[in-house]
Amino acid sequence: MKKKITILGGLLVLQAFLILAISFRSEGLQSHQGMQALLDFNREQVDRILVADGEQRSELKRSGDSWTTAEGFPVEADRVDRLLDRLKELQHGLAVAQTEASLKRFKLSDDEFERRVELYADGKQVASLTLGSGAGARRSHVRAGDGKEIYAVALGSYDLPADIAQWQDKTLLQLEADQVEAVRIGDLTVRKEVVAAEPAEATEGEEASSEAEPETTWVAEGLSEEQSFDADKFESELKRLLTLRYTRAASDAGLPEAIEPVNTITLELADGETRSYEVYHEDVADEHWLKVSDRKEYFEISSYLGGRFGEHLAADKLIEVNGSMAEDTATSAEEEDASESAVEEDRAGSETANHGADEAKADES
Repeated sequence: MKKKITILGGLLVLQAFLILAISFRSEGLQSHQGMQALLDFNREQVDRILVADGEQRSELKRSGDSWTTAEGFPVEADRVDRLLDRLKELQHGLAVAQTEASLKRFKLSDDEFERRVELYADGKQVASLTLGSGAGARRSHVRAGDGKEIYAVALGSYDLPADIAQWQDKTLLQLEADQVEAVRIGDLTVRKEVVAAEPAEATEGEEASSEAEPETTWVAEGLSEEQSFDADKFESELKRLLTLRYTRAASDAGLPEAIEPVNTITLELADGETRSYEVYHEDVADEHWLKVSDRKEYFEISSYLGGRFGEHLAADKLIEVNGSMAEDTATSAEEEDASESAVEEDRAGSETANHGADEAKADES
């Protein structure tokens, strides 16, 4: 009996030794091999990018120093640059797996994957990467090209959106305030006036300033003595229009042929040009769209912005007659501040929704 116990004890010691030996050998190989670049390409030569998720596909093309969609619509160049930098910097150690069965298990097969990105230069594919199941927080299993080696790298599906709307330049419609000289809303015309400000009074021990920044005011034309113009509200709504970030741009909004805009806003610009915004509300889908005169696309906007541009940036909301709007001024201001805060939170949430969903999905995987 004692002999058997001795033999079993010896086998356990031998097994433990073998486990340690294999562990040290693996660490030695990892240290010896080190980290290597996952993809080999010249990022400056990349002129076309394809990103797909099995259902959608985004195609981006370089146009000089900028990037556009396949149809020529401007995209956010900084985001493209960040993607190329991220792909170029990806490194890997030892493979997690490298069998055909593993490709399906880690969602890296040709017919089942989370994302696939392909990089091209002069019509030739220079790199491709398939992204599969999550490998922990902000990490995913990937394989490069047609290889079967599976690695875990710091990359998430949220870094590779297949929805083209997430690549579109959301600042495309923005204007500087000094570019606008006048605004026409229906029969109402509001014109900018620049008034020289009085020099600031001298304080003790200092001389009065001879220079003062001019003040800009907005004046409604053609008002009667019984009418007054809410300049503060107008400036607030105009600022919202000039700093607009739309949700997505589309060649066709799918609006009914007979639909009429709920409001039309025309800007007279300092360079002599004009820009008109037609505001549409599609009741069935409850979607809000803008048609801008100097762009061929339609721009979807949030319901909040649709309400501001369609109802509040309007003559009947900006002109007071016999003080009829005076009672509502304080309440409207408070409601507007509350709505503004809610919209900022909603905007931040909507812009990170896909990021959060993909990250959560990666963690669950």
